Amino acid sequence: MENKRVQWLIFFVIWLVVGALLGIALKAQFRLHTAELPSTRLPELARAYVQEKRTVQAMENEIRQLRQKMTELENALATGTKQTKVLNDSLQAAKMLAGLVEVEGPGIELILRDSERRPAPGSTESLLIDLYIIHDYDLLRVVNELRQAGAEAIAINGQRLVATSAIRCVGPVIYINDIKMASPFVIHAIGDPNTLLGALKTPGGVLSDIIDADPKMVEMHARDRVRIPAYTGSTQFRFAKPVPSEEVTK
Repeated sequence: MENKRVQWLIFFVIWLVVGALLGIALKAQFRLHTAELPSTRLPELARAYVQEKRTVQAMENEIRQLRQKMTELENALATGTKQTKVLNDSLQAAKMLAGLVEVEGPGIELILRDSERRPAPGSTESLLIDLYIIHDYDLLRVVNELRQAGAEAIAINGQRLVATSAIRCVGPVIYINDIKMASPFVIHAIGDPNTLLGALKTPGGVLSDIIDADPKMVEMHARDRVRIPAYTGSTQFRFAKPVPSEEVTK
């Protein structure tokens, strides 16, 4: 009886942590979408940007700490009975698959940056200025190629990519997980380094056009150890609901 009471208490604490985690994630998203930055003077804009960036980083750190605490509570629960241990093992595997756990392993580092070349006005190159800029579709093509080559985890500028991640261009910046980013883009991927680099270096592949325009726009390295952070955005579903088990079996 006492064992059961302890288990229920741990379950209750876990859900409290989950609720706090979701609340912080949603608050971070809200701040990003609603923050108003001064547009009249550059120094004020820069200070406001730095302050917002620090706030977001602090929230992300708090989310990581809460998720770590939740994992500790889940592991404590798993020591109770064989059945709860099996459930916890399945939960941890699901969190790995969902990108909610920080991971490390061999992989690659790819850096994509806008070209420093400035075509002369009126030249043929000036009509193709887009070739010298890294676009959202360049990142999307690279991510798809890496996944096809067996990458098990990918991050861009420290933002973990998961099933709900979006990469989109808005004006001069690119949003990744609703976070503003600009060149350079540092992409880390965990997987077999030779396979990943081979996929990126394929003649006529995803990087060929960029390299043809300016080889200095692309830099890639194999790494013995790559660390990729956990996803820190919102994990709440507003519309999608699980199908009841009785309907699945029909």
